[in-house]
Amino acid sequence: MNAFLKGLPGAAKVQAHQWFFLAASVYALGMVPLAMLARHGYGPVALATPAGHAYEMLFGFALALIAGYLLGPMPARRLAGFLFVWLLARITGLIAPLEWPTVLVNALFVGLLAWHMLPRLWVAKKWRNRLLAPLLGLICAMTVLIALIGHLDYHLLARAFLDESVLLFALLMLFMGGRMLAPAVAGEFYRQGKELEARVQPHIEAALIVTVVAAFALAPLTASVSGLLLCTSGVLAGVRLLRWQLWRCLARPDLICLGVGYGWLALGLLLLGWVKLNGGAYFSTAVHALTVGALGTLAANVIVRVTLLQVKQYPSRIQPIVMLTACMSAAAILRIGADLSPHREWLLMLAALAWSGTFLQVLIIQLDCRAYVSSHRKLLRGGVG
Repeated sequence: MNAFLKGLPGAAKVQAHQWFFLAASVYALGMVPLAMLARHGYGPVALATPAGHAYEMLFGFALALIAGYLLGPMPARRLAGFLFVWLLARITGLIAPLEWPTVLVNALFVGLLAWHMLPRLWVAKKWRNRLLAPLLGLICAMTVLIALIGHLDYHLLARAFLDESVLLFALLMLFMGGRMLAPAVAGEFYRQGKELEARVQPHIEAALIVTVVAAFALAPLTASVSGLLLCTSGVLAGVRLLRWQLWRCLARPDLICLGVGYGWLALGLLLLGWVKLNGGAYFSTAVHALTVGALGTLAANVIVRVTLLQVKQYPSRIQPIVMLTACMSAAAILRIGADLSPHREWLLMLAALAWSGTFLQVLIIQLDCRAYVSSHRKLLRGGVG
């Protein structure tokens, strides 16, 4: 590790997404097929159980996305350190799940993440913006808490915490997705000579925050009230999405695709609320509307969008964005349908292929952009010479 860090230019700054998005894409590409193999005795034992697979989806893959999106530019050596600890946490989690090394390395990663991100986020003036700091802090805390409880053999409690942690990521997607879509749609309206009146929609955003936080807090006490609150938040998210009038942005497939991800978020909250109101059956099925449909779709679109903008390319001109979104929606539909079908194993396999195929396309786009930047730099150097 020290030899690797010495080989990096210490003073040069690198955008965190350039490394973490690439790592997240590679991890996503292999994680679901490995879980499928593990279920049949051919993959890492940690991914053979639903809890192990869910933990890596949320606190491995999703945390890498958060790091890439929010860490910003930092010295290459420091960023390499962050990435090394994240990678070490993933490796120890697959080799020795629920053991002390895994707990400690995960704690180190989220501790570094919180130390670097939270002070910058806490300076926001509006309470809705300041919510991001405690929300991310709670996600970091849950990363360690669930791993620690699992290590102490309280598996049912760890699974309960893991199930409810999905709501924290749903709230983060509601917040970040809205903050990305609203100005982008408003900009497209402006280019058309129109004005979008419903932008961030602060009252709906505030109601979403209150309902999801209350649903998370009340889940251990009353599942029915938690379910009702989640249904309410799903309706609110749907209303917010409709008020953005994305049907007027047909020339911008990138915005439509982000809207599809936000739509999965609204649907997932409704399904999860409905499941809680009806005794909790098919909880795992409903969760996949959020983890595959919403998280997968938004992650793929955000990675491609940020990567293209970094090299001064416009996402609206890249047709694969539509294919990515269609593939991920297919993965979500197949995964949800698998639990309702007698052909479960076949549908699970097709869902895994659709998920991995999506992130293979995402990875190829990132590598193409890197190759473009590299060749452009060589041309500039040749011209200067």
